[in-house]
Amino acid sequence: MNTNESKKRLSGATALTLLCWLVYATSYIGKLSYSANIPSILNTFGVTRADAGLVSTFFFFAYGIGQVVNGICCKHYPLKYVLFASLVVGSGMNLLVGIVPSFAAFKFFWLLNGAAMSFLWTGLIRLLSETLHKKDIGRAVLLMGTTVATGTFIVYGMSSLFTALGVFRLTFYIAAGLLLLASLVWFLLFDRLVLPLRREREAEREEAAGETAGETATLPRERRRIPRDIGILFAILALFAVINNFVKDGLTTWTPKILADLYHTPEWLSILLTLLLAVMAIGGAMVAMKTQKRTHDFVGTCTVFYAVSAILIGAVILLLGTPLIPVTIASFAIVSCLMAGVNNVITSMMPLRLKDRINSGRMAGLLNGFCYLGSTVTSYGLGAIADNLGWSAVFYVLLGAAGCAAVTGILYLILCKNRITE
Repeated sequence: MNTNESKKRLSGATALTLLCWLVYATSYIGKLSYSANIPSILNTFGVTRADAGLVSTFFFFAYGIGQVVNGICCKHYPLKYVLFASLVVGSGMNLLVGIVPSFAAFKFFWLLNGAAMSFLWTGLIRLLSETLHKKDIGRAVLLMGTTVATGTFIVYGMSSLFTALGVFRLTFYIAAGLLLLASLVWFLLFDRLVLPLRREREAEREEAAGETAGETATLPRERRRIPRDIGILFAILALFAVINNFVKDGLTTWTPKILADLYHTPEWLSILLTLLLAVMAIGGAMVAMKTQKRTHDFVGTCTVFYAVSAILIGAVILLLGTPLIPVTIASFAIVSCLMAGVNNVITSMMPLRLKDRINSGRMAGLLNGFCYLGSTVTSYGLGAIADNLGWSAVFYVLLGAAGCAAVTGILYLILCKNRITE
């Protein structure tokens, strides 16, 4: 490939990655618009923390099941139309939550929102794995790893502002508009960006198939069998995935209320302080990439992050009841960064880096499904624990979860001799 062709390929790959980044970062604004406004919803509708968390649980339940189903089936989807429809439905559900005055209806709107949004990640990972060269994967992993934190930062920033102004529902209207805009950009740019890359990759595959016809003839049969080392790695990362979102979404959902209850900060200030979690989480992908370069081990990277997170959550428990709120917020922010790093390893780095051995879209969907099993439990579960036992019990549960993951990772590293490394 000459220099001009290489620059053209890089330009096309970068543009497609940016489009995927835009779609998924915007989707997170539509996913978290409710969670970002839980303090206002509690006061407006007079419901319990468990009831407020149940709406998010409905979302995560549908989203988690959708991730598994779509991970298995996404290879058959016409991505241009399916992802466009997903964003449009998400826009409609946000609009309905902003308009409809009945809190009882929110969980059903959010159930549909979760089902619609579940098409996005598996489809995007499948698209990137099919169209990008291996040398472009690292850049895509790093960029896609910032989507969650970016979307979270934007939606919590809007929520803080609109809560201070007394118009928190405006968050849902803007989320609806941004999702609709993203759907149009996706639909209009898809063919222009994807088709040239697909034609190039198809030509390369045909050339490679002509050179190694005998070897590739048996490839489909071989790929149906899951190697033992892949199976063990998947089992460990599935457990990590559940715990990852249990801790990550637990902090994202409940930190504003924790700060308001324990430190008596105003609602808008509690939400604003929570933005620090999102800012730190943006760096999670970079931290994960740098750590992975040292460990060359997916489980090893996650184990380090869980161990440090357990120590920081333990420090928060020791400081409960003291006026050291900056230390508590800083600890939450670092844990948020580390959990974003774990999420990047599980749902982006591993599926894309091992794309020659696994179906990347399917693996990303399955692991993301396990992530949202943790999310399903944390929204209602931590709210119920806080209602009945107080916030200190919530911190002990988070400490136990992070500690369990760290111990599991250490045992895997000690006992498993045939580990998958980069």
